[in-house]
Amino acid sequence: MTKRLTIALVALALFVLVAVMPVSASYYPVAQNVAQGATVFIGEQNLNLTTAVQTAQARSGSTSTTIGWWASAAQIGSTSASKTIDLTGRVTSFTASPADFVGYAGTWYLVNASGFAAAPVITAADPTLDIRVWDFTQGSDITGKSITQGEQLGFRVDTAMTAVFNGKRTPINNAIGNVQSTVASGSILSPATYAKQDGYIDIKVKTESGNTLTGLYNKSTSAGGQINSLTALNVTAANYFWGKAPGTVQIPGQQDGWATGATDATGQLAYQAGTYTIWAESLLNGMKDNYQNGGADYTTKTVSQTYTVTLVSDTVKIEVNKDTVVRSKPFSVTITGRPNTNYNVWVKGTSTMHGGYDDQPPQFQPNQAGTDIGNVVTGAYVFQNGGAISADVSDGANMKPVPTLSPFYANVTTNAAGTRTIGFVTTNWTKAQKYTIRVEQTFGTQIKSDEVDVNVQKGAVTIVAAGDQSYYLGEEVKLSGTNTETQTTYLFIIGPNLNQYGAQLQSLDPRNNNVVDGIASSFQSADVLGDNTWSLKWGTSQVALDAGTYTIYAVSGPRDAQSAHLANVAYGTVSIIIKKPFISAEASASTVAQGDKVFITGKAEGQPSQGVAIWILGKNYAHRFSQSVNSDASFTYEIKQADTSGLAAGQYFVVVQHPMQNNVFDIDVTTTAPAGQTGTGAWVINRQLGNGTVVFRLLGQGSLQGSDAAEALVQGINNPNVDDTYTKFQFLVEVPVIRVDPVGQKHVGDKFTITATTNLAVDDDVLVTVISSSFKPTDKTMSGAFSGATGTVKVTKGTSGLNTISFPVDAATFKPDEYLVTETGVLQTATGTALFNVVVPEVPLTVPTTMVTESVTTIATTVVPPTNVTATIPTTKSPGYGALIALIGLGAVAFIVVRRH
Repeated sequence: MTKRLTIALVALALFVLVAVMPVSASYYPVAQNVAQGATVFIGEQNLNLTTAVQTAQARSGSTSTTIGWWASAAQIGSTSASKTIDLTGRVTSFTASPADFVGYAGTWYLVNASGFAAAPVITAADPTLDIRVWDFTQGSDITGKSITQGEQLGFRVDTAMTAVFNGKRTPINNAIGNVQSTVASGSILSPATYAKQDGYIDIKVKTESGNTLTGLYNKSTSAGGQINSLTALNVTAANYFWGKAPGTVQIPGQQDGWATGATDATGQLAYQAGTYTIWAESLLNGMKDNYQNGGADYTTKTVSQTYTVTLVSDTVKIEVNKDTVVRSKPFSVTITGRPNTNYNVWVKGTSTMHGGYDDQPPQFQPNQAGTDIGNVVTGAYVFQNGGAISADVSDGANMKPVPTLSPFYANVTTNAAGTRTIGFVTTNWTKAQKYTIRVEQTFGTQIKSDEVDVNVQKGAVTIVAAGDQSYYLGEEVKLSGTNTETQTTYLFIIGPNLNQYGAQLQSLDPRNNNVVDGIASSFQSADVLGDNTWSLKWGTSQVALDAGTYTIYAVSGPRDAQSAHLANVAYGTVSIIIKKPFISAEASASTVAQGDKVFITGKAEGQPSQGVAIWILGKNYAHRFSQSVNSDASFTYEIKQADTSGLAAGQYFVVVQHPMQNNVFDIDVTTTAPAGQTGTGAWVINRQLGNGTVVFRLLGQGSLQGSDAAEALVQGINNPNVDDTYTKFQFLVEVPVIRVDPVGQKHVGDKFTITATTNLAVDDDVLVTVISSSFKPTDKTMSGAFSGATGTVKVTKGTSGLNTISFPVDAATFKPDEYLVTETGVLQTATGTALFNVVVPEVPLTVPTTMVTESVTTIATTVVPPTNVTATIPTTKSPGYGALIALIGLGAVAFIVVRRH
């Protein structure tokens, strides 16, 4: 029993010991004997610090086995350590526990009996680890990029853990890579005797299917290739290359890297196209298991970040950004192939084109990165199943930037990612058809090529005119449309007696200015926007064109209307009607009362920027006004109340003048005495005759009378040299009048309307008052309250030439009396009056009749017809005594008759 208990206790003790020991299940033991000053990394285990401690003790004379850490600025010889570790029982099997050393990197000293630093023992360090994918063929870092199968790849491991091999830790075998030996001298043996004594880094390569590789082929097996190990790598440089190190020579035992295009023993590709995930792990003396971050591997410390590299098939591919393009628009192709590799690209099968109109292929856009246009080597390249590229493209000399360089082929170099985008341009001379863009290159005995088609279509030009396509001379015509052929639209016009092949739209005299075929400056031009639209505003105010129908051409190039010329361009047409402008006008009323407004309204077609001139002529009166015209051709001029109030009653002539095509009032007025005239006043002149020939004198001594001036003005405008037009009318000014219609007799309580006629304008305000006309002293026993009505009403449109005024009256509160009606214009000097009576309503009185009836004999009594008596006294008196006696008598007779029967 005692023996069994003892065995159980021993087993329990061993279990506890194993449980608490920070021992890694899988690691590489490397240089675990530590000398004084050696670097120890956090997480390493099973280190022997005997030499380091004993040397420090010997140099300091201290027998302490405690080590301590001081901050960098501390006085280590006179201050206590910030942290200490007792090595008793741990010297020969020491673990650099993260709990002890995280945050305390640096030199650790032996602590003497005074608690101060005696001598350095070890240097604690935080490990670092990273990895990059290296392309030995291109000599560049391709981490995270795509690479063509066949490239020779390697890995660069970046770490500070190489301090393990600084000579202060043993045993060390300074073999390169994972080539290690069990021989103490470190001699390199044959691969068959390699060991993993000093290797501590594993590189992991995971395929797209999820399996992890421990080695990679350095070449195809058919070429004697071997698998290079990725495990237990003896990384002895801060930037260690797995594979053929840049700038070094091949030495015995060194790897040749990863042959991504290698084939295995069956002749199949060992590494399929896809994405591979790469990372590195440090198993240096168990640190990966001992130094973790929240229970997981510590990325950037003992495990690198994970990266990718993508293997793509060793092919070349060309793609176009659009399958169809309208000529004059650009397009581009993208080549995907080997990185930093030259490829030949050309517009295939265009040798029959010679560079004329509609006889050119698309061209490479000049000055592109990675694109050598007209490259001699490319031109001489003999493509698969064909001849030299230079003989397969157009030879149009007029298209070459220089005589020796063709814009139809180029040597294109892909970038580090294996791609390159190339731009092509087309013009309106590019032939509308399908083109093939080919890429090809020879690699050894293999030819890599691809093609893509692009369809170039002929563009079109359209034109429309805003509105109903009918315009008056002087209006602005808005032309617009689309142009998918060129960047500029050219316009010209044809019409009656204009040049049959086109007149200049921009000229003020198209009759005598023609377009010249091929000369762009002789055409009106409009720029085409990015959305292929264009627009133009054509002002016709001073253009010398007669009324008629015209056709406007919009063309993709400066070509006239000859059929042979239009055959080489895209074009569109629109027909428009040009009409002669005219003017119409009228007054708001033919008869106007003094003090009323007058509105002269009308339409002046042609959008005259000078507006219209309004002449008003009467007896001893002449004035000229100007009025602008609205965008819809309408205009309104107001003669204000203050103006008409000063006009004498009588007839006034109005002439409204339009400046017409030249947009100038040829018949005008001046107050400066013209040549040959004296005195002051105003003269009507003709600006088309010399500097302004006098037509007649309008104001001043010797001026024409009103009606004669109006006739002379009209005759002046009718002059054949004057293009102005006019309209004329007249209106009559009268003294304001209000005539109140008879009201008639009214009763108290009646409701009625007082009406009147007037020559005041509609909507004029009229003040109406109705008051008692009696004039007598007021009885002190009676009320003196006002009896009448007052208010303001507006004049309304009449039906007999005069307008009407209506004023409603409610006589419910009126007293019987004679009343005076007065109607007065609020703004005009006009008054009308009338009288009427209000009387008490008539009250009818009826005398009652009594009828006595016997059972047999009917006695008819005479019924006296009721007599209507007009009561003039408001109070009613009681019946007289005679009436009462008569009534009593009638009652007695009736009683006797009843008793008899």
